[in-house]
Amino acid sequence: MKAILGLFICFGLATIGCSLECEICSGFGNSCSGPTMPCEAGKDTCIISMTEQTLVGVPMRAVVKGCASSDICRLTPAYMNFGSGKTIRTSTTCCVGDACQTSTAQVPPAITEPNGKRCPACYSLTSVCPDETVDCHGPEDYCLDLAVRVTYGGKVLATSVQKGCVSKSVCDDVRRGETNYFGGSATVLKAECRPATIKA
Repeated sequence: MKAILGLFICFGLATIGCSLECEICSGFGNSCSGPTMPCEAGKDTCIISMTEQTLVGVPMRAVVKGCASSDICRLTPAYMNFGSGKTIRTSTTCCVGDACQTSTAQVPPAITEPNGKRCPACYSLTSVCPDETVDCHGPEDYCLDLAVRVTYGGKVLATSVQKGCVSKSVCDDVRRGETNYFGGSATVLKAECRPATIKA
């Protein structure tokens, strides 16, 4: 019934516009809270993304809530492996309206079984990366070569270089040019994916 009333309200307000609103927040841990804001044109769903990364040597979790294109709802969990124990795992849940109050996203399970493929690997906050290789695991069937300039308040914080094994969903997301660095601004300078090499 609430959905039907919502449609009538939208139709009644069509002359002044009726847009989706989502909670906007990001933070470390398993939850965050923030204001509900109208979504920009083209962003037709709310998302909750949960990430666990080990880029600094210890597991850290972060959550992001916001607006997105519903294309992202078709993506499977994202796996990234940059070697030297540096990994990122992300899962995203889509929701609209009241459903967002009870929706949650879960960190995808760690997969440690090698799949017989490998990629060049590194994770650096400078533009310099050593030549290393990493064994891929589970759904990590592609090699990623990514360079991202991160800015905050108009200042460049870092130019990150990321190479390693990734799942197909990572390549699909990078190709769309959409990335989120927990409230920061990011410019993708380079984004290349290719099938991972099968170990001899």
